[in-house]
Amino acid sequence: MKVFIITGASRGLGLRIADILIEQGETVQVICIARNENPELIEKAEKKGVPLNFLKADLADLGELDTLMDKAFNLIAKDAVNGIYLINNAGMVEPIAPLEKCRYEDIKRNIDINLSAPLILSSAFIRHTRDMKAEKRVVTVTSGASKRAIYGWSAYCSAKAGVNLFTACAAEEEKDHEHCVGFAAFSPGVMDTDMQVTIRSSSKENFKPVDDFRGLKEDGKLRPAAVVADKLLQVLLAKEFPNGEFVDIKDLMEE
Repeated sequence: MKVFIITGASRGLGLRIADILIEQGETVQVICIARNENPELIEKAEKKGVPLNFLKADLADLGELDTLMDKAFNLIAKDAVNGIYLINNAGMVEPIAPLEKCRYEDIKRNIDINLSAPLILSSAFIRHTRDMKAEKRVVTVTSGASKRAIYGWSAYCSAKAGVNLFTACAAEEEKDHEHCVGFAAFSPGVMDTDMQVTIRSSSKENFKPVDDFRGLKEDGKLRPAAVVADKLLQVLLAKEFPNGEFVDIKDLMEE
């Protein structure tokens, strides 16, 4: 049995990841962490005979995340597991504005969800799996924005840059353990999801590149979330896992 814990799994990329995994049938268990359940996903899992659990949570509530992971691992029969995986997918781009316009509450929520939550969940994942001999891996969704400055995205760029470094640090810390946890950061590129809708609705005053993103939609250059989900799972389950690395989907796509 392979067990997958996915954050932000009720829509977008997280939903598509869960959907692909459920197609594999009874060989997997899927634990979805999200603010809301997805009834269609639950129904599909029942038809496929796949153990699926939704744990409702707001990842900005950092003080509850250790308890959340306790609940997740209480659902797992550890002796039957030959692979266990955490996909830190949940994220947000807001606030979209020059830094002087960003309020404390909005900056804090962005950093909490994009960086602090993956750190805390990954820490708990390591502790819960330390004595497990199964394959153990964590993939955290990052962004190309982690590598460059973008007008209006000071919080988002900073948080995603932090994801890259925490991934590298965690891999370094784990490498000498006999049954180590592998870590990778996955950059999905531009996807046709609700986040892109939010970006396109920004004003040019607050987000200077907004016309570029509107053009991506108009020109049909946004990747379907299902395509991105497939590539992320290829990375997660690869025989040669890119431990500690930043993986850009552009390097995985066939021309």
